[in-house]
Amino acid sequence: MTITHILFDLDDTLLLNSTQQFLPAYLRLLSQYLARFADPHTIPMLIMECTAEMQTNNNPDVTNFEAFYRPFLARLGVTFDEIQPWIERFYLEEYPVLRENVEPAPFGRETVVHLMDAGYTVAVATNPLFPEIAVEQRLEWANMSDLPFALVTTMEEMHFSKPNPRYYEETLSLLNVAPENALMVGDDPERDIAPAQSVGLHTWHITADPDDAESPLHGTLADFYQWVKAGKLETFFK
Repeated sequence: MTITHILFDLDDTLLLNSTQQFLPAYLRLLSQYLARFADPHTIPMLIMECTAEMQTNNNPDVTNFEAFYRPFLARLGVTFDEIQPWIERFYLEEYPVLRENVEPAPFGRETVVHLMDAGYTVAVATNPLFPEIAVEQRLEWANMSDLPFALVTTMEEMHFSKPNPRYYEETLSLLNVAPENALMVGDDPERDIAPAQSVGLHTWHITADPDDAESPLHGTLADFYQWVKAGKLETFFK
C-alpha cells in the first residue's frame, strides 16, 4: 500500500479560525452589504437556511453553488444577475477585513511544502460552502495561495459537502486516486474523519488530546509535520 495523495482540511487545520468569531462577523458584513435586497436582520437566518438546504443536496448534477442560489434567490425575490455583482464586490471589498479573525496554523506551510517537495500530490479538501473567490483569500490568509495544489474544493465545482461521504468520493474521483492511496488530514471528527474513513480513506485527526482522537493516526499539525519529516508516512503504510 502506497500513499500518493494528501488531502488537507482548511479551517482549524491549515488555517486557525474561531467559528464563534468568524461566522457572526461574516454574516453581519454580508447582511449589511446586501441590505438593498432585504432587511439585514433577516439575511443571516436566510443564508444559514439556504446553506443547510444546500448541504442536503444529493444530486450529482447540481453543484453546491446552484443548490444554494436556487432557494436564496427565490426567497429574496431577485435574479442572479441582479445580486451577483454585489456578491462579487462584497468578497473583493469587505470580505478581506475578516482576515483579522484568523491566522496561519503553525507548521502548516512547512508541512505542505515538505510533502510537495517529496513528490506527494496535495489537495485542499475544505468544506465547499464558499465560492472560489473566498477560498482563494482563505488560502492567502493561510500563507499558501502560491502553492500548486492539485485541487481546492469550492462550491462552484463540488456537488456535495461534508459530512456527506459522497463529497470524499467526488474529491477522490477528481484527483483520480483510490481511497487506499490517500490520507485525509483534518480536525473535525464528524466532517473530516468519520466520512473519510467510511469511503476507505486513511486519516490523521488533528487534535492535541489523544483521548479525543477518532483515528489511529492523530496529533497536532506539528506532530504530523515531524512524523512526515521522519519518513514515517512511507514506512507506516508499507
